[in-house]
Amino acid sequence: MTTQLWKVLGSLALIVVGGCLWLFARDTEFLWFRGGPLGVVLVVVGAIDLVGSLWSRDRRRAE
Repeated sequence: MTTQLWKVLGSLALIVVGGCLWLFARDTEFLWFRGGPLGVVLVVVGAIDLVGSLWSRDRRRAE
C-alpha cells in the first residue's frame, strides 16, 4: 500500500512540475530542451503513470 501511495505522489509531482514549466518557463532553455515542450511531456508521462497506477490498484482490489 505504501509503495502505491508513493507512485501516485510521484505521478502527481510530475504533473505539477510539468504544468509549472509549461505555464511559467515556456522560453527557458534546459540544456537542449525548452521549458514549454518539456512541461507538456512531463504532464503526459505523469498522467499516464497516474492512470496506470490507479488502474492496477483497482484491479488488485477487484480480485
